[in-house]
Amino acid sequence: MSAESGGTTVTAHGGNHGAVAGTIHGGVHNNYYQVPHDASPQEKFGFALRYLASGQATTARKLLTEVTVHLRRSRKVWFYWLLAFFSGRTLSELSREDWVELRAVLREIDGLPQDRWSPGINVIRRLVAASQDHAEPGTGAAEILLDIDHLDAVLRNEVLRHLERVLQGSLKDDLWDRDVQQARVRQGAERRQERVWKFFEPNPARPRTRPVRPSDVPPASVAFAVAMSAVGAGAVGTVGWLALQRDDTSAVIALVVALVAAGVALINGAEWRYRADALRAETRRWRSQRFPSDAARPGGFTHRVDRLYMRYADRYAPNGPDRAGWLVDAYGPMSKLRDEVCEVYREHRVEPEAVKWLIRFQVRELRRQWDAGTLLDHRWRWRVLPPVKAGAGAGTVVAMLGIVWAVQSAARQNLLQTAGAVVAIAAAVWVAVVVGLRVVAENKRVVAEEEERQQRETSYWFEHQRWEQRLADRPDDIEMAQWLDCDRRILLEHALAAYQLKWSDISAYASMEARGEGSKRARAKNGPWRYSRYKLLVFLLTADGVRQITVELNLARATFHHWERTNYRYDAVAAVRVTLRDDGAREFQLFLVNGADIEVAVTEPGQAGADEDSRILADGAEDATGLRNTLFVLEGVAAEGRSWWAGPAYRRAS
Repeated sequence: MSAESGGTTVTAHGGNHGAVAGTIHGGVHNNYYQVPHDASPQEKFGFALRYLASGQATTARKLLTEVTVHLRRSRKVWFYWLLAFFSGRTLSELSREDWVELRAVLREIDGLPQDRWSPGINVIRRLVAASQDHAEPGTGAAEILLDIDHLDAVLRNEVLRHLERVLQGSLKDDLWDRDVQQARVRQGAERRQERVWKFFEPNPARPRTRPVRPSDVPPASVAFAVAMSAVGAGAVGTVGWLALQRDDTSAVIALVVALVAAGVALINGAEWRYRADALRAETRRWRSQRFPSDAARPGGFTHRVDRLYMRYADRYAPNGPDRAGWLVDAYGPMSKLRDEVCEVYREHRVEPEAVKWLIRFQVRELRRQWDAGTLLDHRWRWRVLPPVKAGAGAGTVVAMLGIVWAVQSAARQNLLQTAGAVVAIAAAVWVAVVVGLRVVAENKRVVAEEEERQQRETSYWFEHQRWEQRLADRPDDIEMAQWLDCDRRILLEHALAAYQLKWSDISAYASMEARGEGSKRARAKNGPWRYSRYKLLVFLLTADGVRQITVELNLARATFHHWERTNYRYDAVAAVRVTLRDDGAREFQLFLVNGADIEVAVTEPGQAGADEDSRILADGAEDATGLRNTLFVLEGVAAEGRSWWAGPAYRRAS
């Protein structure tokens, strides 16, 4: 579309998404940007190369400047210093101080012995000389191309990548085809589509389960029950001894049968009590639980966990009429699991995304149980089975009959002792019914719940290990930056093709990379945010005006979507403004005289952690988004119009 048609607003709110959580990769395997305070020059050099490879040229320049103080005799160090010096910048962006520094460095390099890095340094010098405004078009282009072809592959790739914005005119035309071809080859390298999504997955939190609630029977009650059991045992022994004194074998047998029946009644009675208590507790929990939680604070831990459960319940729901049944049946078990997750993780500074793997596994297991018909309603699960009722009832009856038979025999031998024994037995039975059943039922609950907890925790650990192995080949930040750089080059090629232009038709260009709508974000320690979806903007300055292309990039698939073309004259650019928000993000706004505007929230440095450098984060954000170069180009256009690149502001390099 054309902005000159009037009244058009192009908005690309990359990053303006409110408080959206992101993953920050830390640990020993993600500290490649963590420069120790006592790092040696050689170690700083290694960190500088990592920053440079990831597109964070500003930080790389600072580190390499420190390194050159100690390693001034190394052409390798100066080669990478030159790459960082020019990376991401045009010659026009260099100040007078930059040129003075560059000339001093080149004089120092001239005094060093030749080595394998010398050809790379010489090519950089020739490219810079050929790209300066006072050089004749095409001067030495053939010789430069030949020198580039003779370079080692590593040196050649480094030079072409980092001096991309230095190259101008026909020389860039000659190099662009091979640059794009290389970008196409590297765009999908290293199994990109299989691995990119893993960068946005947090390290899985270690499995945790809620400890089993201990028995709520007071120790005094247990001691009392044990004491009464001893009293009851003594009373039964007295009855048996009196029956033996009468040589009443039938009474002794009846007493033994009564004891066995009492044991059966106690075991089944405890099971009955255990299941009845569990049913009451489950019913109370069912009635009191809300899913999602009404008390959850929006954006809080519980609220975000609720959303994860709902997302996966919806993902694993069957299609068709069974969908509603699945959601209803899973409601209770999911509520219980949600409560446990919130309890065991909330106070350990764990982000909900770190337990996403666990929630997904839990819901998947619920669906498996539902398909197998084992995800039962709590009333059915905790029902008292008929054999339990029969065992408790029959055992009680048989025990009573056996005791009566033995007591009548013992009474004939000694009525007074038998009466005392009967009172003791009655008291012991009462305690067994009131206290003993509760003690046994609670112990049974603790054992059963602990066994279930251990089984769940074991399954969680297996899933945790499986997920860690799945994420083992997660790409690092440098790979993400290189893939994104390939996408940017291919987008530039599409832009040139769309407008039927070649590089010699371009006076200057700028590009910005902002966050796409609905994207995930993640970064390494001290690294810039990377996004699963980007909003990319390309500004091409030609003799006829500005050609702009806005497109969305799916980073995992390396595909472009929602293309927008905007054209406007130089005198249509009214102003350029960058606003710094309270959260550190910068919003870029380009105003046109006809009322149209282009607004992009481009940088999100985020809050620096305790072991991070806020300046490195800010520099990395600006380098990663292309904000510096875009501001330089478009501010010049807004101030001086089409004559800008021919004026002193653009020609500072010469």
